[in-house]
Amino acid sequence: MKQLTITAIVLASVLSLSTYAADSEQTVSVMGKAEETVKPDAAYVTVYAQADGILMVDAVKKVGKLVDEITSAVSAQSNIVTDIKVTDVALGEKQTRYYSSDQDQKSPSPQITRRLRIRCKPDAEGIYEVIDKAIRAGALMQTPSSIRYSDDIRSVVIYGLEQSAEVVDRVRKSAMANAKAEAKKSASYAEKSVGKVVKIGCSGSSNFNFPMRFMGQQADFPTEYIGSNSEEITISHAVSVTFELKD
Repeated sequence: MKQLTITAIVLASVLSLSTYAADSEQTVSVMGKAEETVKPDAAYVTVYAQADGILMVDAVKKVGKLVDEITSAVSAQSNIVTDIKVTDVALGEKQTRYYSSDQDQKSPSPQITRRLRIRCKPDAEGIYEVIDKAIRAGALMQTPSSIRYSDDIRSVVIYGLEQSAEVVDRVRKSAMANAKAEAKKSASYAEKSVGKVVKIGCSGSSNFNFPMRFMGQQADFPTEYIGSNSEEITISHAVSVTFELKD
């Protein structure tokens, strides 16, 4: 009885595999792609405030005052600046470039670095003025970092598309339409037609295809759709689709 049961299971498996193989022969898999280029709706200016002191509390007070001065200076561009986000990015000992025997005996000098992410309207001329005002108020455009990555963003200004939902939806639909068009083309070579969708595989949208970093830290922009071009942001989408083949 047990042997008959095992035989039945094996037979059912073989039949299932045969059916799957037959179904697989009657399908076509393609990759649909689409992209759309639009104007950015926001810009992000990244500068730094850095201060040191005899004690850490001194450094904190000094950097706080410096941040206030930079914020007040750039806020004068009220028609351009829409938001300022301040984040601590480094807290530790001041790094000096040259060392001597005398410096080895000195007490450590606490230092703190804060990043100012200034969100602006995507107006290039106005943004240049924002950067100049920040620099005059004591902001740094870069800070020394012991951690570097090949994908660090070097630009002080990055443009982005925050209102991206409608664009992404259009691009995804276009990618599906492209997949169907490609499937029809492939099916025509075999003198067949395309039927219903059998499977949707890997799918993804992208602008930058790898995690971007600022000075070795993850770039936490409000949107993933960013670039350095003030005139355009390109959103792309790719999707793998399997269609039924019909005689």
